Amino acid sequence: MKNLKKIIGLFAFIFLTGIFITIISINTSLNKTEPTKQTVEIEKDTLYLLKAEKKTT
Repeated sequence: MKNLKKIIGLFAFIFLTGIFITIISINTSLNKTEPTKQTVEIEKDTLYLLKAEKKTT
């Protein structure tokens, strides 16, 4: 019975440690800032193409 408690305790410790590490890694990946300049340029290019398409039709 003593060994069963040790095994359950070790399993709980490993499980909680894994959850903690996963939460930290997800938070660090979500907090990264991405440059927004690239998306603005893509939007400008798309608008230019749409205007050019309307002129040709």
